[in-house]
Amino acid sequence: MHQLPKQKPFTTPDNYFEELPDRILSQVKVKDSFPNWYWASAAVVLLSLGWWQFGGTSSTTLPLTAEEEVLLYIESGHWSAQDVLSLAEDPNQLLDQIIEEEYAKTAPLWTEEETWF
Repeated sequence: MHQLPKQKPFTTPDNYFEELPDRILSQVKVKDSFPNWYWASAAVVLLSLGWWQFGGTSSTTLPLTAEEEVLLYIESGHWSAQDVLSLAEDPNQLLDQIIEEEYAKTAPLWTEEETWF
């Protein structure tokens, strides 16, 4: 190791590091960040979404009432009975109303004339 000469084997040309950024930038080709067809396709997508959203298709369905919408939530399983009761101001009154409606749909177990007890 001591026999090797102590000299710098590599040298840089004068002003190499000062001129290097300019040389690199002169070789880079500048491209458009987005070609025209990107803008055209974006415009087509936005226009089609706007047309679809703001009445481009004719719809004959009527808006749902609040009761119908709640029934859809319940029937789809999105809401449970506990969810509905937690939304009610008076859950006991709501339960009484449901029970009254359900019993009105079923046939009575006996008539007034049949007093078996």
